[in-house]
Amino acid sequence: MDTPTRKHPSLPIPIQGEIRLERSNQLLEEAKRLVPGVTQSMMKRPEQFAPGAFPVFVVKGQGALVEDADGQEYIDFISGLGANMLGHKHPAVVETIRAHLDEGVLHSLPTPIEVSAVRALVDVIPGAEMARFFKTGADATSAAVRLGRHLTGKERIITVGYNGWHDHFMFDTPGVPAALAQHTMRLPLFTEPDEAALLAAIEQNAKQLALVLLSVPYNRVLSREFMQKVRATCTAHEVLLVLDEVVTGFRLGLGGAQEFFGVQADFVCLSKALAAGMPLSAIAGPAKHLRRLDELQVSTTFGGEMLSLEVCQAVIAEYRQSGYISRIAALGARLREGINQRAEKLGSPLRVRGYDAIPFFNYAKTPPEHAKLMQPFQAGMARRGVLLRRDVNFICAAHTQEQIDHTIDMAEEVLHALNKSGSAA
Repeated sequence: MDTPTRKHPSLPIPIQGEIRLERSNQLLEEAKRLVPGVTQSMMKRPEQFAPGAFPVFVVKGQGALVEDADGQEYIDFISGLGANMLGHKHPAVVETIRAHLDEGVLHSLPTPIEVSAVRALVDVIPGAEMARFFKTGADATSAAVRLGRHLTGKERIITVGYNGWHDHFMFDTPGVPAALAQHTMRLPLFTEPDEAALLAAIEQNAKQLALVLLSVPYNRVLSREFMQKVRATCTAHEVLLVLDEVVTGFRLGLGGAQEFFGVQADFVCLSKALAAGMPLSAIAGPAKHLRRLDELQVSTTFGGEMLSLEVCQAVIAEYRQSGYISRIAALGARLREGINQRAEKLGSPLRVRGYDAIPFFNYAKTPPEHAKLMQPFQAGMARRGVLLRRDVNFICAAHTQEQIDHTIDMAEEVLHALNKSGSAA
């Protein structure tokens, strides 16, 4: 058998025969014994993909390509759950770490990078004058909730979307006191009727409502008009508007969702692309709000970890000069339009929706039916060297037009196979 070769420098080496999972499965069995849930994030668990036909462990990456534990290559649209905005091993990340590693990782007093990284951040976030760093998105959103309650003297919050695993967001899960449910309203924004319901909820709960913590849905693009109505309604009823930009920050624009929708939040929460894969999050906003954090018990040892802050400063500089936003948006639009055209031609219900930089795959109206239909598609795409999540995916700055076109071609091939035999092998 001839040794497979790349058809283009940016494309993966084709997988010959069935996908190999020997090493992945060995690691999986060990992880089941040692790690609750197998991995650190629910969104990386095997059941999120196509168990038995999809790699479980990745060992390295370069650009938009990754290699699994069995030595097979893939185009990566999972992108570290959106954190790897620049792709894998980008010089702005790798060279910055190398340049500053000898200075240490965490010191006993504040370091200059804590100041200069904030300076770089507030320079690009609309309305921001101050910022505080944390490590995870949930850290930042939790700080935002505490700050919002302190500023308003009110306790109830409305959350939209996933805002982290902490108690005030996941109030209906085991281990969380039932009393917390009375302080949080979780509302969807998946459909247009949901928009009117959110505006009504703000008005009806205004006297008790401290803030609306809004993470935009990814299955549809909200209108600027609606987002401006949310802003106006919050302002009219003295309710804070906090944008959870853990995912959308630096992805919908350099100024994030505020820039994209033309709205000014009271403060924003950032993570993921904030340090292009290094562990970092932040809350940023006007000084009149952010300086009040000093009145609260909000503190974290590792918020001052130097390498992540150095990378944050470096990638913000990269974002400002590289023109990456228009590029990833164009590639995302090409992917969406290409797959939708091929799917429609084949009579497949699969559609790609949402924001250009955040392609959302949709197969069916209900989540269980969608997952059932999406798994064989994910398996077929993995077999052809493309890694996809079942719903939200991410374009990164390292993706190439050749990779996008290859993905469209492979999607057509998989959909054709599924139509013909029900199998994407």
